[in-house]
Amino acid sequence: MRDRVRRIYRNVSDGLDLIVFLNSTEPHIDRSFFYATGLTDGLFEGCGAWLTPDGGCEITTSALEEEAAKKSALPLHVFRSRDESTKLMKAALRGHQRIGINASELTHAAFERMSKLAPKSARFVDVSEAVVQARLVKDAEEIERIQRACDIASRSFEEVLPFIPSGVTEAEVASELVYRMQKNGATGPSFHTIVGSGPNGAEPHYTAGSRKIEPGDMIVIDFGAVYHMYCSDVTRTVVVGKASEEQRRMHETVARAQAAAFAKMKSGATGKSVDAAARTLIDRSKYKGRFIHGLGHSIGLAVHDGGALNSMSDLVLRPNMVFTDEPGVYVPGFGGVRIEDDVLITKGEPRFMSTAPRDLREL
Repeated sequence: MRDRVRRIYRNVSDGLDLIVFLNSTEPHIDRSFFYATGLTDGLFEGCGAWLTPDGGCEITTSALEEEAAKKSALPLHVFRSRDESTKLMKAALRGHQRIGINASELTHAAFERMSKLAPKSARFVDVSEAVVQARLVKDAEEIERIQRACDIASRSFEEVLPFIPSGVTEAEVASELVYRMQKNGATGPSFHTIVGSGPNGAEPHYTAGSRKIEPGDMIVIDFGAVYHMYCSDVTRTVVVGKASEEQRRMHETVARAQAAAFAKMKSGATGKSVDAAARTLIDRSKYKGRFIHGLGHSIGLAVHDGGALNSMSDLVLRPNMVFTDEPGVYVPGFGGVRIEDDVLITKGEPRFMSTAPRDLREL
């Protein structure tokens, strides 16, 4: 994991002599802790990763997580009480003057505690952006895990389709899909599975409720698997029965928008140029103004991993970044269409990592 630690430091120009990733209690767990340590199991509440400029990393861990922490093969400092944790933190901070913190993931209480234990002359520096930049470019192991998460999600979606047109509720479809993903090797879903049927499909962040799926419903299904801490994020839109002309028109518009954006997802392109490729196509159709979110986001240890493809994004795509490509059209009272795939940026043409069929499936 030394390369990952060094990558973070290369993005910092403040002469730091220590970077700390400090966890609080669930859900306030910094995913960068796992990035730096390479760990793929455990919760690690109240634990920390202590990074040095030479690529070194040490872990302060509770006895509860000791066995999981050993898998990192990194130096461990184990505590069994809050007092012991305090002593270890104070020792780890001793002698350091410029200390980097991931402020976007650090709770105020944890920062207050750490600042009281650090030398009085120490200065804390927010390295959140440096962490995001490091995590945006995936190494081979990360890409392999994301690909596995995509494979699990794609296969599970295919398996759940026969279950849908039987008068079940949205929640039942969601639970069946999560079951299939875990049966196929996921450690869990990467977010609350979305099954928005009929008019509920017009809400991009709808989850899955008690509504029974009816003949003629268009259904937006947004799902993802976690594999060894790494996420996938896929959306497909299906129809129960024969699609209407309007449903086909909506789906075709979104499919063309996704393809236009995908063609732009090459190394050197900016986030806003990729977004514009999809948005311009949709806004030239009858669905102008109905694409109401950004085109995509980076994905990795978190579903939203720090980078964005939207109309204001100056982010420059580089090889081994992974982004979603997810245009959508939403018509209140009628429904919505979203098609989403995870895309690997390469030195040449981009590559779809998720492989579930993108055509409008009539169930």
